Amino acid sequence: MTEELKKLYGDKVEVKYVDVDQVGIGNYPVMNQVLQMGYPYPVTLINGQPKFAGGIMVKEVKELIDENLKGNSN
Repeated sequence: MTEELKKLYGDKVEVKYVDVDQVGIGNYPVMNQVLQMGYPYPVTLINGQPKFAGGIMVKEVKELIDENLKGNSN
């Protein structure tokens, strides 16, 4: 997904994979809340907000990025 998003959006988006088991979930309070609610890995956050859990939804992620970029250009 990283490669595809970078190809589509260039520097307009930042894609970051974080293994909270390695870096510590305490460093990511939003993830801690999402996991306590019972949502499974992987969790996709957009602009720091959880949007998808349990899989990588490339099409849906692109749609949300498009909406965010369009909203920022107004």
